[in-house]
Amino acid sequence: RGVIQDFMIPIHHLEKAVQLTDTITGIYPLWMVPSRLYQPSLPLEILPKAGDVIFIDLGVYGFSHLPDWPGPDNTLKKFEKFTLEHQGFQGLYAETLLTLEQFCDMFPFQLYRRVRESLPYCEDAFPNTYEKVSRTGRQ
Repeated sequence: RGVIQDFMIPIHHLEKAVQLTDTITGIYPLWMVPSRLYQPSLPLEILPKAGDVIFIDLGVYGFSHLPDWPGPDNTLKKFEKFTLEHQGFQGLYAETLLTLEQFCDMFPFQLYRRVRESLPYCEDAFPNTYEKVSRTGRQ
């Protein structure tokens, strides 16, 4: 019944994100930390799709006491779907249930691949980020 998850959501979607969290988990208090991810000096590929807006790290940590709580996997899938639809990012310290295609949509995977390919033995020696944080990627 536990949830430990962070999502970076553009601030203009925060109210909807809190409503979703309340509806599917009922967990409070919520962790909310503002952050500016947009830095004009960064390569275009890694700038946030939402543009130069404030993001809120929305952290949901606790146990749901809702009688109809959908369980950890269904909860995570709903959070991930919302985050993708609202140009957000998921905290990568935790597990993801995103498909590889969804993961590549959320994160600048093309640039990441180019960097890995440029480093000798990297592909052979180390799993990629998706393989580290995804159940599917670890299979």
